[in-house]
Amino acid sequence: MSPTELFGRYEQSRFMYPAKRARLAPHWPVILENWQRARRAGELLNWVVTYDEPGGGWASMVAWRSTHAGWHAQHLVGSGSLAGGHAVMLATQAVRLREGRDLAHQNWFSPDNRFSALAFGGAVGRVGPEQGALVPGEYLMVPLPLARALAPGQQGGGVDELDGGACPELADLARRCRGGVYARAEGLDRDDLGLGDVDRLYRLVGLRRYRRIWVRYDAGGRMRAAAVAYRGPLGFNFSFLENRCDLLISPELDEEESQRAVCALLAAAGTAYDDFELAAVPLVADAATAGSLVAAGAQPVRSYSQAVWLAEAFPACYRHIDDLYAQRLRGRAQHPRRTG
Repeated sequence: MSPTELFGRYEQSRFMYPAKRARLAPHWPVILENWQRARRAGELLNWVVTYDEPGGGWASMVAWRSTHAGWHAQHLVGSGSLAGGHAVMLATQAVRLREGRDLAHQNWFSPDNRFSALAFGGAVGRVGPEQGALVPGEYLMVPLPLARALAPGQQGGGVDELDGGACPELADLARRCRGGVYARAEGLDRDDLGLGDVDRLYRLVGLRRYRRIWVRYDAGGRMRAAAVAYRGPLGFNFSFLENRCDLLISPELDEEESQRAVCALLAAAGTAYDDFELAAVPLVADAATAGSLVAAGAQPVRSYSQAVWLAEAFPACYRHIDDLYAQRLRGRAQHPRRTG
């Protein structure tokens, strides 16, 4: 299915509602070209699972390569029946199980979306904390002028950009802030932190996918905070999560130290977005940090939950989705909709 046809179905199903379409409209030609370029790489970078019924019902789901062996699944869209959603979600997991090359999958959803909470949050709950994680966060846009204006002096510690080699201190910070599953799934516990190998794959079709990381040390030389800035093809995700910046602040910092770290890191990370079409840093942070940035002029987007599950959890996640749809189908059979 071509991106043009897929996006047409998005509009038909109201997944592409007017406000979302208006938000994407200024960048639509670039977004469409990025999806078309990715399609040339086949399933190396981006794949779409679709389901069609004879009576007209359909469903689709998309995934794109986020890290070396990690994928971002998104856009579960459908019209007509439960069977379509059931089919594409199981197929999405089944093909990764069969190929056996992935390390992790992730999905982002609004906690207010009841079905997504049951499907993705429930899957994480089923596999346990060793194989899955549910990471809450606040998503906001920090305009570049604001990010630059936040730059303080460097009293009590500085900010450095990491090179592409492994950094055990960063992996430890990520575990303390968001858990071991998050650190492993994002590849923060390995080398090639800049995603150079991934970027080479994207370059094959004229796209880019890389990561820049800044860290903040205290006066004693201990790493206390980090900004992990992902850059990718605009619009791979319609909320622009392909270009998000994760802010990791040690829970050991007090409020004043945390504030200084946030300001210093955002000023540094803003340089990764100088050529970003939205002229802002798409930031994911904890509620307290987000609140202070919104008060300073950042634009809140929404609360998100990042559901992450490792390859060891793939079979259990498959069973969870199958069971969830079986329950929904039984409920529909017991309580059919009235017509006429």
